[in-house]
Amino acid sequence: MSPERERTERESIERELVELSERAWEANRNGDADFYDRFLTETPLSVSQWGIMDDRKAILRGFAENRNPYTRTELSDHRVIVLGDGSATHTATVEIDVLVNGTDKQTMRVFATTALTRHDGEWKAALFQISPAPAG
Repeated sequence: MSPERERTERESIERELVELSERAWEANRNGDADFYDRFLTETPLSVSQWGIMDDRKAILRGFAENRNPYTRTELSDHRVIVLGDGSATHTATVEIDVLVNGTDKQTMRVFATTALTRHDGEWKAALFQISPAPAG
């Protein structure tokens, strides 16, 4: 593949994954577990300051219950690394307004990383991790 075509393909993947990440955070705000049912691999891994979870049904239930709803998610500093044919990572800084227990408004800032694989032409999240980020 020519360097120009390789660069064009990489840029296309970057745009696609940034848009997909924006949709995923929107689905998170809306408690849209159906989106995540399509988006997650069969064996996803979730890592955060609250623990490690690899139970797909429990992850989906968490999105559906939306106990601590996100009312705003603002993404910046997008970075995409294409790892190989059909695999990539996306990282962004995300500022989140959350209603803890549905009532206590808090703002948090995190680094969010998703490892993705392309399956049947669609990107699927195999791992997603959020880590606390320093105040901006």
